[in-house]
Amino acid sequence: MLAAVVAALVVVGILVLIRGGNDATIIGNDSETPVQAGGGYTVNLSPAGDVYFDRIPKRVVTMDANYNDMLVAVHQGEKMVATGYRDNFHDEYYERIDGLQTGYDPGSVAFLSAPGGGMFDKELLYALDADVHHIDPLQLAHTRGWSQADVDEITRNVAPFIANRYSRENSHPGNAPYTYYSLWQLSEKIAEVYQRPEAIRRLQQIGERMVSEIQAKLPAEDQRPRVGLVFYSRGKFVPYSLTHGGFGQAHYRDVGARDAFTGIEDRTYGASSGGPTGSPLDAEGLVSLDPDVLIMPFAIYPGNAHESYLQLLALKEDPLVGRVKAFENGRVYPGGTPLQGPVFYLFQLEMAAKQIYPEIFGEFRQDLAYPREEWLFDRDEVAGLLREDDK
Repeated sequence: MLAAVVAALVVVGILVLIRGGNDATIIGNDSETPVQAGGGYTVNLSPAGDVYFDRIPKRVVTMDANYNDMLVAVHQGEKMVATGYRDNFHDEYYERIDGLQTGYDPGSVAFLSAPGGGMFDKELLYALDADVHHIDPLQLAHTRGWSQADVDEITRNVAPFIANRYSRENSHPGNAPYTYYSLWQLSEKIAEVYQRPEAIRRLQQIGERMVSEIQAKLPAEDQRPRVGLVFYSRGKFVPYSLTHGGFGQAHYRDVGARDAFTGIEDRTYGASSGGPTGSPLDAEGLVSLDPDVLIMPFAIYPGNAHESYLQLLALKEDPLVGRVKAFENGRVYPGGTPLQGPVFYLFQLEMAAKQIYPEIFGEFRQDLAYPREEWLFDRDEVAGLLREDDK
């Protein structure tokens, strides 16, 4: 067995030498556009810094689902050879865009982690032989114990790392310099890797137009419902804050959601004093905060998250939890994913507006099959944009 592994690594090493590899030079500035260098180009993204590419990547590895959505947005989905987790795919949004082809086949994509999350080793990345890894190197250090030497080895022998995990909730856990990006800034940086930033800029225009139209119709803040974002599991409610910043909850902030958990902000998911997963509420804690609307992140996904959402819905019959206004008024909804890229964001912005303000924007439908007159953005416009070749 050992001999076979060594032989495979030797073959991979030969292939890397033949290809020339992709060297990354980490400089640490924050340039706004790709820098051309000797026929190649450089993309700057914190925490990696300046990353040089001698050509557009053809084999891509991602960790988090938002990078998959970014690949779809810039017509590069077919290049994905591996992603972090089996539940990184959710195509229901894409199915509502006529003619959209994601390019990837979930059945042929490898996964870095076993169900439930597990360590993957450097040998897997050698074997995948990618041209780029959309994995935050500081995420590897914080969650998987990788050293800088490990990152440097894979960068040197396989391909560079370029991703930014902690802009999701603006909560990098370390002391190293770290830049936070908005959804659109991060998406455009990744698009620069594939020399297609214009595709993201066009999607951003659609998103910003929708935000402007939604915000123009909102009631005064003190007349808006109080929204509690919670993940329910095993009798506990993990609260999320809408005030931390980060692209994970951007769609709720953009529809002016009024946070029911402002008073416990320091105990919510991602808060520095609440630990990485927050301080869960018990039933009494949720009743005392009494949100008008409850939304459970990740509940759109099939599998464990949706099963937990169904368990949350069943609490309407609980003599204590059922007293929460959200249960009394039938305002408990499945939420989208905080791991959203540009296409997911458009659908999740619309979803948030309909869930929080149904009297203004129409009732939410879980199948997303709204008649055209209830669309908050034009699917046909997005379809045309995603089919265009902007090169």
